[in-house]
Amino acid sequence: LRATMVVGSAPSSSDLARAFRAVALGRRSARRFQPDAAIPPGVLGEVLALSQRAPSSFNMQPWISVVVQSTERRELLGRAMLSESNKRRVRDAPATAVFAADLEPARLLPKLVELERRRGQLSDDALDRLTVSAGYYASGGVLASLVKGIAARAASPLTPMPFPERAREWALKSTMLAVQSYMLAATAHGLATAPMEGFDAERLRLYVDVPDRYSVAVVVATGYEVGDSEETETTAPSPRFAPGEVFFADTFGVPFDGVATLPEEADES
Repeated sequence: LRATMVVGSAPSSSDLARAFRAVALGRRSARRFQPDAAIPPGVLGEVLALSQRAPSSFNMQPWISVVVQSTERRELLGRAMLSESNKRRVRDAPATAVFAADLEPARLLPKLVELERRRGQLSDDALDRLTVSAGYYASGGVLASLVKGIAARAASPLTPMPFPERAREWALKSTMLAVQSYMLAATAHGLATAPMEGFDAERLRLYVDVPDRYSVAVVVATGYEVGDSEETETTAPSPRFAPGEVFFADTFGVPFDGVATLPEEADES
């Protein structure tokens, strides 16, 4: 499925809803990829550009992605995967995006402040507040997190306080938002994806020359799935837990009433 709306047009909300429903329901984790089906450069380039529009805390964008396409590197990547199915995916897929979180996101702050200054929409006071606030979250070693945690717990009964996280955990949240944007953008452009976490992270990092500063979060094999369209379309979607076990109204434990039933779920009942 591919959304055909053009950037800059003004589609109706119903058009957007139908397009997104098609993309969300069309995304699936591919089991096998066509090894000889190359992705057109323009398609892959737009998928990457759309992925970069993913949100991140303070717009820090604490992640990078290495897009592996060469036969040599795909073979090396396969050696880092833990299962035979994952090895096959990365060796056959024409592209595999390796997403990694920045373990030192505070180093991005000067560049972000300069970008915001050039954009010209934040005052000097706002830029100063951005530096302080983003720096609080982005600098999170073991000792720093411990000290900030003690301070936050002491002040929390009196005023709302942000509880600190390690820099890695903080950066991983933004990284996974980018991963989801990547997969949905790929689906919208007619591509299949397969996100994988079954790999030797140290080997993988070395094979694609990712510095110690980054922690590999997930790899996403990308390409065109093997199998005829009829088989793909008739494959039942993977099951999901009952909405009442996932979505709650106002407080935990009170099921949210009114979660829509998707077409595939209605067919299964």
